[in-house]
Amino acid sequence: MPELEIEFKNLLTADEHHTLYHTFFKTEEKQSLLNYYIDTENLDLRKNTLLLRIRVTAGEQMMTLKAPTEKGILEFNAEVDYDLSTARKMSHDDLPEIITHELKTRNIDVDDLIIYGSLTTERFETGYKDGLLVLDQSSFLGTQDFEIEYEVTDYDQGETRFDNLLESYKIERRPEMTKS
Repeated sequence: MPELEIEFKNLLTADEHHTLYHTFFKTEEKQSLLNYYIDTENLDLRKNTLLLRIRVTAGEQMMTLKAPTEKGILEFNAEVDYDLSTARKMSHDDLPEIITHELKTRNIDVDDLIIYGSLTTERFETGYKDGLLVLDQSSFLGTQDFEIEYEVTDYDQGETRFDNLLESYKIERRPEMTKS
Protein backbone atom coordinates (compact mmCIF):
# COMPACT_ATOMS: atom_id res chain seq x y z
CA MET A 1 0.00 0.00 0.00
CA PRO A 2 1.52 3.36 -0.97
CA GLU A 3 2.14 6.03 1.64
CA LEU A 4 1.92 9.78 1.09
CA GLU A 5 5.03 11.56 2.35
CA ILE A 6 4.87 15.32 2.82
CA GLU A 7 8.28 16.83 3.36
CA PHE A 8 10.09 20.07 2.74
CA LYS A 9 13.82 20.10 2.05
CA ASN A 10 16.53 22.67 1.81
CA LEU A 11 20.22 22.39 1.04
CA LEU A 12 22.46 23.91 3.69
CA THR A 13 25.97 25.25 3.91
CA ALA A 14 28.36 23.52 6.33
CA ASP A 15 27.97 26.47 8.74
CA GLU A 16 24.15 26.30 8.61
CA HIS A 17 24.32 22.54 9.22
CA HIS A 18 26.58 23.13 12.21
CA THR A 19 24.23 25.76 13.68
CA LEU A 20 21.10 23.59 13.28
CA TYR A 21 22.91 20.53 14.67
CA HIS A 22 23.87 22.39 17.85
CA THR A 23 20.41 23.97 18.16
CA PHE A 24 18.19 20.91 17.60
CA PHE A 25 20.15 17.67 17.29
CA LYS A 26 23.13 17.69 19.65
CA THR A 27 21.56 15.12 22.01
CA GLU A 28 20.02 12.95 19.26
CA GLU A 29 21.46 9.61 18.18
CA LYS A 30 23.18 9.52 14.79
CA GLN A 31 21.83 7.11 12.17
CA SER A 32 23.99 5.81 9.34
CA LEU A 33 22.17 5.18 6.07
CA LEU A 34 23.46 3.67 2.86
CA ASN A 35 21.34 4.29 -0.23
CA TYR A 36 21.69 2.53 -3.58
CA TYR A 37 20.07 4.24 -6.55
CA ILE A 38 18.50 2.37 -9.44
CA ASP A 39 17.55 3.48 -12.95
CA THR A 40 17.92 2.36 -16.54
CA GLU A 41 20.90 3.27 -18.74
CA ASN A 42 18.60 5.82 -20.43
CA LEU A 43 17.53 7.25 -17.03
CA ASP A 44 13.89 6.37 -17.74
CA LEU A 45 12.89 6.74 -14.09
CA ARG A 46 14.48 10.16 -13.77
CA LYS A 47 12.83 11.28 -17.02
CA ASN A 48 9.49 10.27 -15.45
CA THR A 49 10.34 12.12 -12.18
CA LEU A 50 10.58 8.80 -10.32
CA LEU A 51 13.21 7.68 -7.86
CA LEU A 52 14.00 4.07 -7.00
CA ARG A 53 16.40 3.24 -4.22
CA ILE A 54 17.34 0.59 -1.71
CA ARG A 55 18.14 1.97 1.73
CA VAL A 56 20.24 -0.12 4.11
CA THR A 57 19.69 0.70 7.78
CA ALA A 58 20.85 -1.54 10.62
CA GLY A 59 21.36 -4.40 8.16
CA GLU A 60 17.84 -4.24 6.69
CA GLN A 61 17.16 -3.34 3.07
CA MET A 62 14.07 -1.35 2.05
CA MET A 63 13.30 -0.71 -1.61
CA THR A 64 11.36 2.50 -2.20
CA LEU A 65 9.84 3.91 -5.35
CA LYS A 66 9.00 7.62 -5.04
CA ALA A 67 6.50 9.32 -7.34
CA PRO A 68 5.65 13.01 -6.92
CA THR A 69 2.10 14.26 -6.44
CA GLU A 70 0.81 17.83 -6.22
CA LYS A 71 1.34 18.07 -2.45
CA GLY A 72 3.70 15.28 -1.48
CA ILE A 73 5.41 12.14 -2.66
CA LEU A 74 3.74 8.78 -3.08
CA GLU A 75 6.04 6.06 -1.74
CA PHE A 76 5.86 2.35 -2.53
CA ASN A 77 7.97 0.32 -0.07
CA ALA A 78 8.99 -3.31 0.25
CA GLU A 79 11.70 -5.14 2.16
CA VAL A 80 14.29 -6.84 -0.04
CA ASP A 81 17.50 -8.83 0.35
CA TYR A 82 20.00 -8.33 -2.50
CA ASP A 83 23.60 -8.33 -3.48
CA LEU A 84 24.00 -4.56 -3.71
CA SER A 85 26.98 -4.36 -6.05
CA THR A 86 26.82 -1.18 -8.08
CA ALA A 87 26.47 -1.55 -11.85
CA ARG A 88 24.50 -4.74 -11.14
CA LYS A 89 21.72 -5.37 -13.61
CA MET A 90 18.41 -6.22 -11.99
CA SER A 91 15.63 -8.39 -13.32
CA HIS A 92 11.88 -8.72 -12.98
CA ASP A 93 12.44 -11.41 -10.32
CA ASP A 94 14.44 -8.95 -8.16
CA LEU A 95 11.58 -6.51 -7.72
CA PRO A 96 8.70 -6.69 -5.26
CA GLU A 97 5.31 -6.86 -7.00
CA ILE A 98 4.14 -3.48 -5.70
CA ILE A 99 7.13 -1.77 -7.36
CA THR A 100 7.02 -3.87 -10.54
CA HIS A 101 3.35 -2.96 -10.97
CA GLU A 102 3.98 0.78 -10.58
CA LEU A 103 6.91 0.79 -13.00
CA LYS A 104 4.98 -1.18 -15.61
CA THR A 105 2.02 1.23 -15.39
CA ARG A 106 4.52 3.97 -16.27
CA ASN A 107 5.94 1.92 -19.20
CA ILE A 108 9.35 1.36 -17.58
CA ASP A 109 10.99 -1.93 -18.58
CA VAL A 110 11.93 -3.51 -15.24
CA ASP A 111 14.51 -5.76 -16.92
CA ASP A 112 16.55 -2.66 -17.85
CA LEU A 113 17.17 -1.56 -14.25
CA ILE A 114 20.70 -1.19 -12.92
CA ILE A 115 22.05 -0.32 -9.47
CA TYR A 116 24.24 2.55 -10.62
CA GLY A 117 25.46 4.34 -7.51
CA SER A 118 25.39 4.74 -3.77
CA LEU A 119 25.28 7.51 -1.22
CA THR A 120 26.02 7.44 2.52
CA THR A 121 24.18 9.68 4.95
CA GLU A 122 24.69 10.60 8.58
CA ARG A 123 21.21 11.50 9.83
CA PHE A 124 19.77 13.05 12.97
CA GLU A 125 16.04 13.30 13.71
CA THR A 126 13.97 15.17 16.28
CA GLY A 127 10.35 16.14 16.79
CA TYR A 128 9.51 19.71 15.79
CA LYS A 129 6.08 21.40 15.83
CA ASP A 130 3.91 18.34 15.09
CA GLY A 131 6.41 17.01 12.54
CA LEU A 132 9.82 15.42 12.20
CA LEU A 133 12.90 17.56 11.63
CA VAL A 134 15.76 15.72 9.89
CA LEU A 135 19.36 16.84 9.46
CA ASP A 136 21.50 15.01 6.86
CA GLN A 137 25.11 15.05 5.81
CA SER A 138 25.54 12.96 2.66
CA SER A 139 28.65 11.77 0.84
CA PHE A 140 28.68 10.70 -2.81
CA LEU A 141 31.03 10.86 -5.79
CA GLY A 142 33.76 12.46 -3.69
CA THR A 143 31.54 15.31 -2.51
CA GLN A 144 29.35 16.15 0.50
CA ASP A 145 26.09 17.97 0.90
CA PHE A 146 24.08 19.11 3.88
CA GLU A 147 20.30 19.20 4.04
CA ILE A 148 17.43 19.90 6.40
CA GLU A 149 14.06 18.17 5.97
CA TYR A 150 10.74 18.66 7.68
CA GLU A 151 8.22 15.80 7.45
CA VAL A 152 4.60 16.65 8.26
CA THR A 153 1.02 15.49 7.78
CA ASP A 154 -0.42 18.87 6.74
CA TYR A 155 1.16 20.42 3.63
CA ASP A 156 0.16 24.07 4.09
CA GLN A 157 0.92 24.22 7.82
CA GLY A 158 4.21 22.36 7.27
CA GLU A 159 5.31 24.69 4.50
CA THR A 160 4.65 27.75 6.69
CA ARG A 161 6.52 26.27 9.66
CA PHE A 162 9.46 25.21 7.48
CA ASP A 163 9.73 28.63 5.84
CA ASN A 164 9.58 30.28 9.28
CA LEU A 165 12.34 28.00 10.58
CA LEU A 166 14.61 28.88 7.67
CA GLU A 167 13.83 32.57 8.03
CA SER A 168 14.52 32.57 11.77
CA TYR A 169 18.02 31.15 11.14
CA LYS A 170 18.57 33.39 8.08
CA ILE A 171 18.91 30.37 5.80
CA GLU A 172 18.38 31.06 2.12
CA ARG A 173 15.63 28.97 0.48
CA ARG A 174 17.38 26.80 -2.09
CA PRO A 175 15.79 24.62 -4.75
CA GLU A 176 15.55 20.95 -3.85
CA MET A 177 17.94 18.56 -5.59
CA THR A 178 16.98 14.95 -6.00
CA LYS A 179 19.73 12.51 -5.06
CA SER A 180 19.24 10.44 -8.18
